[in-house]
Amino acid sequence: MSQGKGNISPNGHLFTVEILIEETTNGLAMEKLLHLLNTNTVKDYQILKGIDLGKLIELNKKKDNAPSLQTSKKAVEAPLAAAPPEAKAAISEAAAAIVQQLEKYKANNTLIRLTVIKGKGIKLNLPCRILNYDDSNQNVTVYHVDEKKVYLFKLNEIDDYVATS
Repeated sequence: MSQGKGNISPNGHLFTVEILIEETTNGLAMEKLLHLLNTNTVKDYQILKGIDLGKLIELNKKKDNAPSLQTSKKAVEAPLAAAPPEAKAAISEAAAAIVQQLEKYKANNTLIRLTVIKGKGIKLNLPCRILNYDDSNQNVTVYHVDEKKVYLFKLNEIDDYVATS
């Protein structure tokens, strides 16, 4: 007998906990928490508070209405499934703004410096041009101008990007 998401398990037990994770940013702490929670043992979870995303985007928007050359994104997509409804809208708006800016960089063939956080905290910093963004898989394809290679990153792996002038 298979149990879907909507079914209630007779053997399921619900716990309310507060978890403290030390990390340099809220996004990195959220990423660690999600890695801990996304196991076969934990069937479902809700993150009710502690999501502190999109602050830098809002600060840049308030600073001036002109498009910012520097934008930061800290784990925008990863917590989307577990976020409360009001946070989902803010995360979706932030992700849409980032995708829109990446599309603009692609159209203008703009050279950017991309900072990517891979698994196990490996941080990559590469000068590149955006080749493509696949919305269905949330993959960003970039051309590394120094190595003359093409790389594929998930949108939620991108930590920061700066347009060079």
